[in-house]
Amino acid sequence: MDGLFRALQALWDPKAPGALRRRGLRLYALGLLGVQGLFLLLLAPFLPQAPHPVLGAFALLGGGWLFWLGRKAFQEAPPVASLVAVGLGVAAFFFLGVMGLLLRPWGLALWLVGLWAFGHLLRRGEAGLEGGEGGPGGGNGPGPGSP
Repeated sequence: MDGLFRALQALWDPKAPGALRRRGLRLYALGLLGVQGLFLLLLAPFLPQAPHPVLGAFALLGGGWLFWLGRKAFQEAPPVASLVAVGLGVAAFFFLGVMGLLLRPWGLALWLVGLWAFGHLLRRGEAGLEGGEGGPGGGNGPGPGSP
């Protein structure tokens, strides 16, 4: 249990080993995903089917907006950028999951889209912790303050 807290604390320490910081980000992400997934399972029996084309378009627009916000979060300084992006990835998963429950049976594929968004933002967040392409200025030319 002490190792879990050490990994979470390493997120805020820029001098901590990269592997420990990545493990902390994964623990944070999986904790959020687990709580949201539990709520989705609890909501499933109570949400009625509501197949409507406008609702499907709303689901795609809302999920895309959350994903876009997650990508824009990497303009902040690490580790805050990674934490915000992963949180928005989990929000996209939850939003698309609820919409998928409403648009059953074909809407359940939206869960997979939400999981993809979460996974993508988590991978970029891990790269951002190390100053890779997920972080500010990484991968797209010189960053702020470069000559």
